[in-house]
Amino acid sequence: MKTNCPICNSDRYSIYYKELPSYQYASIVRCSDCHHIYSLITKEIDTSELYNDKVYKVVENRNSIFDKLLNWEYKKVVKRINHLHSQKGWLLDFGSGKGKFGWLAANRGWNVKCVETSKERADYARNIYKLDVNTSFYSSGQIFDMKFDILTLFHVLEHLPHPQKLLESLLKDNLKEDGMLVIEVPNIKSWQSSLSKEKWIHLDVPRHINHFTVKKLTEMMKASGFTQVKTSFFSFHLGVLGMLDSILKLFGFKKNIIFELKNKKKLKLLIQVALALPIALFLESIASWTGKGGIMRIYLKHK
Repeated sequence: MKTNCPICNSDRYSIYYKELPSYQYASIVRCSDCHHIYSLITKEIDTSELYNDKVYKVVENRNSIFDKLLNWEYKKVVKRINHLHSQKGWLLDFGSGKGKFGWLAANRGWNVKCVETSKERADYARNIYKLDVNTSFYSSGQIFDMKFDILTLFHVLEHLPHPQKLLESLLKDNLKEDGMLVIEVPNIKSWQSSLSKEKWIHLDVPRHINHFTVKKLTEMMKASGFTQVKTSFFSFHLGVLGMLDSILKLFGFKKNIIFELKNKKKLKLLIQVALALPIALFLESIASWTGKGGIMRIYLKHK
């Protein structure tokens, strides 16, 4: 259950979305004290089962269109990191999934270590990408008995019951004073979120607890002693496809477009995608340029 604000622990809130078609035991609310938007979950959840469904199942998709998109996108992120922090050293990818980003960073000169609590995903990263992966649940302290030059968290903070508390401990004990932090999360103030509202693909309740705005995330990081040096709002893999999903939902689509394209590829869906994708790409490109893209990626350093 999650009935208090994950940031300030207040129990005062206003309703953002009262009912969710994807999960009946939750609402999306806004904290009345710190204005953070979060999932108010009113039923006990077996957290060990949260990531064992078909959407989060580990599949072998190397050389697929999704894999190529991730390669292209993550290579751009590594290039940006190299530009902002030119001295290569040690990089910690916290919540590394199957290890794609860590592998690409390692191939571009970084010494990489990872944290991933899903055993199946960690095993994939070890066996396929030969990465050093810690699978323990983090609470405090150093993870690898060292501090890192770069710390990356791609789609981690939205899952955490107490994101600021964990992040402060993680940064204090695992990132060098002159190190850089990279955070990527969905942007609930995006155009695609406004289009599909309570049906937005990136709400993903009950797995997603936090729904960040740019303002709230930067406030949170400022309180932790960090300031942003670069912000990006464009993602093809999760941004353009998120916009595509939002457009299709306007016409009655009720499923998860990313899962359907990865696993089913029915002819009717492919035709719908072919018609809507150019519109989605155009809209998401404009949205990203105006700071309203579906995904925000923020590069930060100590103040």
